[in-house]
Amino acid sequence: MSISAVAREAGVSTSTVSRFVKGQLQLSAETEARIRAAMEATGFSAPHSEVKNLALIIPELANPYFAQLTQALTDAAHHRGLEVSVFVSDGLETREHRIVAQCAHGGGTGVDAAVFVSMTGSSAVLVDVPEDFPFVVLDEGLDGSLAERRAFVGADNFEGAYQATTFLLSRGHRRIAHVAGPGELGSARDRLRGYLRALRDAGLETDPQLVLEGPYSQSFGASALSRVRRLADPPTAVFAASDIVAVGMAAAAPMHGVRLPEDLSLIGFDGIEQGAWVTPRLSTVVQPLAELARTALDLVDAVSAGAEPTTRLLPMELRIAESVAGPLPSAT
Repeated sequence: MSISAVAREAGVSTSTVSRFVKGQLQLSAETEARIRAAMEATGFSAPHSEVKNLALIIPELANPYFAQLTQALTDAAHHRGLEVSVFVSDGLETREHRIVAQCAHGGGTGVDAAVFVSMTGSSAVLVDVPEDFPFVVLDEGLDGSLAERRAFVGADNFEGAYQATTFLLSRGHRRIAHVAGPGELGSARDRLRGYLRALRDAGLETDPQLVLEGPYSQSFGASALSRVRRLADPPTAVFAASDIVAVGMAAAAPMHGVRLPEDLSLIGFDGIEQGAWVTPRLSTVVQPLAELARTALDLVDAVSAGAEPTTRLLPMELRIAESVAGPLPSAT
């Protein structure tokens, strides 16, 4: 049985039971007796060991977003006395599956738990993960029923995209392109939904020509700029679903005679450090990397103690810099 069942039986919170079984909380004799009676009644037994060695499975390190997420997770883990082994899946489902299975079954990895960042969004990788192996999905949610039994923490991609698009609308833009991520990823679909909802709420029709889908890569950003500039009625602003895509667009702009933000306003997504290195500095929707990392480790602790898996969505912050122009003349 789970910690949640014990908590219900004892009439206390799940976190109280979790901290108690890990020896992190002193309780009154009466409350402790209720919890112990509930553990016996539900057949729950506390885990015999806590997590000491954690696997972080990441798609790649070439994309600065994943490198900075890895740094945030390892920093948070080291503050808790955890050792972290980093595995790179190259964004391939077969490799994701193999690494996850190796971690969950030992396989020479020596880890007690895993935090998994997917680039495929497929829950098929979970098929070989034992129910009692502490496993937390971070950043990219997984599709399919197998994912429902696993803890997840990510950012609110829909709301972040809605904020970015609404801000561009507030600056007078009406032709706003969305350079979207891969359609098979839930994060990309949520960012597209946020963009479309903002346009609909502003009473604007959606122009399919203004939505371009592709990988989260700098080269895709460069090619996307060329494509939107060739349109008969080009956009005055772009919301890119990834900072690395936006950086690619900014780098290609001079080759197309495009001035940012005079000719084209640009907002990215992720808040990577490299966005501050381009000229003009990139406006972006900032992922709360430190909080994502801390929450992922909190969930590792909780599920290792028997808590029911939960889903956490964290808010994002819109950070405006020089890549967005002031109000357009038509907006005044």
